[in-house]
Amino acid sequence: MIVIGLMSGTSADGVDAAVMDIQGRPPGLRANLLAHRHQPFSEELRAEIFACFRPETGSVDRICRLNFTLGRAFGAAALAVLDAAGMQPRDASLVGSHGQTLWHQPGGVEASTLQVGEAGVIAEMTGLPVISNFRARDMAAGGQGAPLVAYVDWLLYSHASKIRAVQNIGGIANVTYLPGLQAGGEAFAFDTGPGNMLMDDATLRATAGEWQYDHDGALANQGTTNQAWLGELLSNPYFALPPPKTTGREIFGSQFAAAAWQRGVEVGLSPQDIVATLTALTAASIEGAYRIFLPRFPDEVIVSGGGASNHTLMDMLRQRLAPARVMSSREVGMPEAAKEAASFAVLAYETWHSRPSNLPSVTGAVHAVILGDITPAALPGGQRSGSFTEESNPNSAKIDRCSTLEMLQIMNNEDSRVAGAVRLELDAIARAIDAIAERMQQGGRLVYAGAGTSGRLGALDASEIPPTFGITVNEVQFLIAGGQPALTQAIEGAEDDEAAGGRDVAGLEISAVDTVVGISASGRTPYVMGALAEARVRRALTISLAVNRPSALEDLADISIAPLVGAEILNGSTRLKAGTAQKMVLNMLSTGVMIRLGKTFGNWMVDMQPTNQKLKARARHMVAQVCSVSEGESAAMLERCGYQVKTTILALLAKLDPEEARLKLAATGGFIRKALDG
Repeated sequence: MIVIGLMSGTSADGVDAAVMDIQGRPPGLRANLLAHRHQPFSEELRAEIFACFRPETGSVDRICRLNFTLGRAFGAAALAVLDAAGMQPRDASLVGSHGQTLWHQPGGVEASTLQVGEAGVIAEMTGLPVISNFRARDMAAGGQGAPLVAYVDWLLYSHASKIRAVQNIGGIANVTYLPGLQAGGEAFAFDTGPGNMLMDDATLRATAGEWQYDHDGALANQGTTNQAWLGELLSNPYFALPPPKTTGREIFGSQFAAAAWQRGVEVGLSPQDIVATLTALTAASIEGAYRIFLPRFPDEVIVSGGGASNHTLMDMLRQRLAPARVMSSREVGMPEAAKEAASFAVLAYETWHSRPSNLPSVTGAVHAVILGDITPAALPGGQRSGSFTEESNPNSAKIDRCSTLEMLQIMNNEDSRVAGAVRLELDAIARAIDAIAERMQQGGRLVYAGAGTSGRLGALDASEIPPTFGITVNEVQFLIAGGQPALTQAIEGAEDDEAAGGRDVAGLEISAVDTVVGISASGRTPYVMGALAEARVRRALTISLAVNRPSALEDLADISIAPLVGAEILNGSTRLKAGTAQKMVLNMLSTGVMIRLGKTFGNWMVDMQPTNQKLKARARHMVAQVCSVSEGESAAMLERCGYQVKTTILALLAKLDPEEARLKLAATGGFIRKALDG
């Protein structure tokens, strides 16, 4: 599922946007970053945001206008990051937007939070459903509403044996404590205190507005930390408050920053010394939080956010947190500035699938909750409806008025989208191939289940694999709604019979070593859903192949594959692009599995069964080419080996007699390459 994550933090310097490819479900959820972009706010917009931060200037009318202005900024950032990924809105499924926090008051009877950046505007601009307002539900359940990214940190960054601290340094700094998975224990998180917020304010003052932040920590590096004043700053009651706890501008905002600057001037510090001391405050408060509140000191500290680019701050952290290894999140595959936006993409994905994604042990909520509000996608007439397969394609709206050549050009242009859509699913396809091959090596079967065109495509692939790769018809099978007659004619109502799908899977006595691939263009065909549901009950590997996302079918699948080819040139005619995409994926699945099972040598299909004269001629030519012998020598050895192609090739290359070659192949599971290397 392609999900866009959007985030603007307490520094309010712009929108971080990330395009994520997310698959599976916890704890095996996989999330890959496809693109990231930072869209800076204009000086005027940033000034307006800061005016709305302050109770004395944040009037109702200003906040109302800002909500829509930021909605447009977030929508533009979503479109820009899609463009950076080489995608269009129709290639994505969902947006997760944190918004811009204006006020966060986590404690007491008046606990509340407010994020702005109107989700309805984002939905209209992108045509996509939007998940927003993540914090409110956790707070309604008695939590602090933060840190929410702890759930994502636990999913993506936990280590088997090492204790990790995932430290984000945005305007506010927060840490997620991750005990080693083998040792057990709960993850928990809290805000350690100010991150870049006070440093940014001091830098702005020190440079008379020329710098909005301390580039690479250059100013702090020129100054000296005043230890006495640092001690004063660390006496703030927040630092001694035990978790769960969160903070923001309500404590460390503009008023605190102005007072801190004034105090630095009073004690006779240079601007560089003030910046250095406030940088040390961030580092020291992080160290103090670790030593006081973490159950054990971490082995590794993964730093993200803008603070990870501040070399002076990172040097301070390395000194204070030794012997822990301090590294940036880039070293574990996530650019520092992308992590927060990527996290809200994951949280949106979980909400879309109706799964809780707060950690009560982190936020203090009384129970786990599903986070966020859902703003639906644009309806027909906008940029997107609920189902790609039922949309009208504007590119072919006048196809009946075109010349034949123009008609074919439209078709060809639309077909050119298919390979790109499949390319985006390669990671999921690769995981499916490896998982299927592992099960087939244990004696498992590959079974396709579909209806209509999708069912016939499965039947075609299942029928071609046995003679092509020399396996039995029992090893790759197909189920089609309506049974064998449905291969050549439409069987009315068959695809709507969910129970029949379950019965057909049960009839094959599917087990945990088998794989069932559900093929449905819409992703909601009842027969296919029944088949996958029964397969899950029987603990088989389940794979969904659709051209819509999100879909009901993928909720039944261990691995979801969904090449989003867009609307057909003829509304709902899924035998066109959808069918082409499904055929491409099935080709990859079956061919990839056969290669992994040793059915090829190089790019030669060496497990073919030469059952007629045409295939025997092909076998002679293959052996001659692979072994660099004449066709006469090839034919002679094939005769000696009973026209077993793999045995013949090994016998010629390794200079073995046929029986020796057979035994060696048997010992290596039929892999020629392994037999030669051994």
